[in-house]
Amino acid sequence: MRARVLGPAVAVGVIVGVAVWFFGASPWWAVALALVGAAAIALWRAMPGLEEPIWPKREPETGPGARDDVHVLGWAVADLRGHVQLRALDRVRAVARDRLAQRGLDLDAESDRAAIESLLGTRAYRTLHSNVSSMPSQSALLACLDALDRVKELA
Repeated sequence: MRARVLGPAVAVGVIVGVAVWFFGASPWWAVALALVGAAAIALWRAMPGLEEPIWPKREPETGPGARDDVHVLGWAVADLRGHVQLRALDRVRAVARDRLAQRGLDLDAESDRAAIESLLGTRAYRTLHSNVSSMPSQSALLACLDALDRVKELA
């Protein structure tokens, strides 16, 4: 590691110092600029690269039977603008399909729309049928999850 950092730093320092002195600077300026050049190269070479992590990646500590679905879903819920990401919406849609199928309803069937809206509410129905160009907000997704919880309690 030292040779990888100090070798190029000393070489650049000597080259800069001699070049500055050769072109007419005083010896003190040549030494000062040589030290600055050597320090800059030493810092640049000592920085960790992408393949050298600053600290090791910590694996989550999970006990037997533990799952991290809630943690992963929490990070997948919102984008930078506060809209729900497609991955999270797809998971909520899967839950909705299961809950509605228990009542004989199909989320994607237009014939079941009125029954689903009366069961979940219009806002939850619109949230479940959002598309990529108009993703719902976090509050709309939470309202949809609350409506799905009420459906589960009624069963």
